[in-house]
Amino acid sequence: MKHTPKYILAQLLSYGLHPGSLPTVGTLYIIYALPQIFSLESIARMMSIVLVGTYIIPVIVIYIMTLLGIIESVHLINKKDRIYPYTITTMSALLTSRILTSMGAPVEIIYCSLGCAFILVVSAVLIPFFKSSAHLAGITGFAGLYLGMNEKYGSGEFKNMLIIILLCIALAWARIYLKRHTLKEVLTGSILGFGSIYLLISK
Repeated sequence: MKHTPKYILAQLLSYGLHPGSLPTVGTLYIIYALPQIFSLESIARMMSIVLVGTYIIPVIVIYIMTLLGIIESVHLINKKDRIYPYTITTMSALLTSRILTSMGAPVEIIYCSLGCAFILVVSAVLIPFFKSSAHLAGITGFAGLYLGMNEKYGSGEFKNMLIIILLCIALAWARIYLKRHTLKEVLTGSILGFGSIYLLISK
């Protein structure tokens, strides 16, 4: 299967739409969609906080745990390998939301950070049964964000939403094709990601 066009495409989708990077992409979209104007300094500060709290810290922690032999792979293929990274990433996301709150960041950005923490907690609870897809939770969470921001501020376009839906479908195919997840795990991640972020953003 390796090095075939389908395998390469599936890997590109998995890396390109990695769940760790989507909170930062979501933050940038929120800043773009909101009616108020932000200075470049405040934009850089908010994006840096989200990037460090939801991506860089988890990546470093996972890498260190792999070196120490606590988990087998940075890809978190085994269910048990997800427990410690999910716990630490949840704490990091909660800390990120507190920092964002203290600096007066838009509530939508704070809600996204809290939504990430909630998704991780639920995913951790489900680990004894199956490993809910973090990739699908990430991309469908962005879909929920896009739809919620559109309903509140009229910021989106139908063609963009269609592209996001197609990316969700493509990523679901990639994760199943690579045998990283089953259909049930992909669907669970999708429902969890979309539902959590959409409900928070649209409230």
